[in-house]
Amino acid sequence: MIADAPLGRLRAPSETPCVAAEGCSYLRALSTIEHIAGFEHTARNYAAAASRCREQGCWAARQTEQQASATEASSPIQFKAHYRPPPRIASLGQDAITLPFDRSNLLDVISDAQGNHIERRSLKFSTLPARGGDPLGSLYHYWSDLRAANACRFSSIDTVQLARAGVIGKLHIVDVSSGDPQDFRFDLFGYNLPIGRYFESPRAHPVGIWADGLMRDYNTVRLTAAPRLHRIRCRLGDTSHHYTRLILPFLDKGGRVTRLLVAIREEAGNGVKLETRN
Repeated sequence: MIADAPLGRLRAPSETPCVAAEGCSYLRALSTIEHIAGFEHTARNYAAAASRCREQGCWAARQTEQQASATEASSPIQFKAHYRPPPRIASLGQDAITLPFDRSNLLDVISDAQGNHIERRSLKFSTLPARGGDPLGSLYHYWSDLRAANACRFSSIDTVQLARAGVIGKLHIVDVSSGDPQDFRFDLFGYNLPIGRYFESPRAHPVGIWADGLMRDYNTVRLTAAPRLHRIRCRLGDTSHHYTRLILPFLDKGGRVTRLLVAIREEAGNGVKLETRN
């Protein structure tokens, strides 16, 4: 019986039949979150419902359909730019020095010899709307409420709030209880993202610069206990990615960051395969 599971407060499942070998990915993700939070009874209820997804319709398929339509409807992000011609300089003295323009605080760019390329831009949280159905905005403001109530522990998470935010499937949970970033591991990896899961650890990703960047950003949030928001555009292998990423810290009873919630909002063009020349 799953009468006491909070499924009734979630969106109804899709008529699309479930094809996942282990049952509904959506409900299994909720089960994992409840298990990590320490609510074993609810976790078992979600797991039981996931095993019956083939007969009752697929919850994951419905969410995928909704997220796909939202991504397709989104318009490209526009940037305003104004060109101002430089002042005319008659001449530069022999002792004049050209000063480099450093954009490192705005945009980090890194590449490797294999053609992988990563652009990472830090964003202000004021760019996240509090209303209007934006998944990252909804999640960030929910997390802010938990922090304001001194309840920023993983056990305080309400999976119904995560479901309403629309982040299930595009959500990672990272165990950062170890002080060594090499030992960080994924407790949950988003199943509805165009990037494969590589073993259990961020360091195991085959693209070295990508793995290093993940460990660096996760460790920064662990050390500072402060959330981070990035817009990322990158090429990994033969795939182009473009998305916004929110990293939220959660504390243990001793006030130490032990887990991160990492949510992804896909932008237009995310996961596009690129043609490669032999």
